[in-house]
Amino acid sequence: MSNPVFVYDTGMLVALDRAEQHARRLHQYVAEQGHPPVVPLPVLAQAWRPGRWTPLSRAVPQCTLFGVRSSAPLSCGVCLAGHVEDDAKRAGRILASAAIPAEKRPDAVDALAVVIAARHPEAVIVTSDPRDLTAYRDALPGAAEAIRVLDVTDLAAFLAGKRVLR
Repeated sequence: MSNPVFVYDTGMLVALDRAEQHARRLHQYVAEQGHPPVVPLPVLAQAWRPGRWTPLSRAVPQCTLFGVRSSAPLSCGVCLAGHVEDDAKRAGRILASAAIPAEKRPDAVDALAVVIAARHPEAVIVTSDPRDLTAYRDALPGAAEAIRVLDVTDLAAFLAGKRVLR
């Protein structure tokens, strides 16, 4: 995998908000690469808490907020285009067909993160729910080859060069 686009799920934003060392290190690493980390707008809505400054307040401006044209890198046509109607339809299809764990409920935000990641040639989704995201990825035809999933609990191992991508 060469220069994948990193897509943050809510779990990664929560880890950044808690100032977890490995989350900060990964964010710094990703922010220094060619494409800024991608945060789908619904993911930001799940993680953002108003009325106070947090470490997340510092991290978000270094990200591409997917769906906000002004934050998209000029070199990424996918991010510049933003959401298209088919994104919602694809997310709905994988919500209906994904083999998520029995104790979980379908999550449209997770499904949309997978769809956004799949629109990039290569992507890594950073999440605290790797089983869910892997299930959604596997339900999207062709996505398993282009998308990897990284559990926030494996950030230290990933940064140390260990093979932890799913």
